[in-house]
Amino acid sequence: MEKKKASNLDTQMLIVRDFIDEFYNKTVFQKGSSSSASDLTPTIIKSLYAFQDANKAYPIGELGRNARVKSSTITDMVDRLERDGVAERFKDNGDRRIIKVRLTEKGKKIRQEFTQKRRKEFEALFAKLNETEKKALLNHLEGAYQILKKI
Repeated sequence: MEKKKASNLDTQMLIVRDFIDEFYNKTVFQKGSSSSASDLTPTIIKSLYAFQDANKAYPIGELGRNARVKSSTITDMVDRLERDGVAERFKDNGDRRIIKVRLTEKGKKIRQEFTQKRRKEFEALFAKLNETEKKALLNHLEGAYQILKKI
């Protein structure tokens, strides 16, 4: 019985791994692009989108919540963005104890280029599907998302 249980878990893990690999290959890690936006790591992408409004400054804690990561992790992420000239820290004018972070013009440009590139890629992906397939894919992804939120 224990062996059957392990075998079932192994199968489930392979299905999840294959899905994640295929999803990332089709969406995040598109090959053959010369744009600097295509060279972004998932961590940098997540960091850029923690700035829900590219023109707004955020306290580090809020960026962490937006990115759904621990405060130590977002601090490392912001350190990297700052080192790369993509974001900058500054003291809040209203309360000098609060450190906020904002995207630089370079950061805003990278985020915008990435968004535009991904939008075109998703349009091309969805163009390969008929309406029934699109609806089924989106319904299944929404269902998977709801399940993942529970676990």
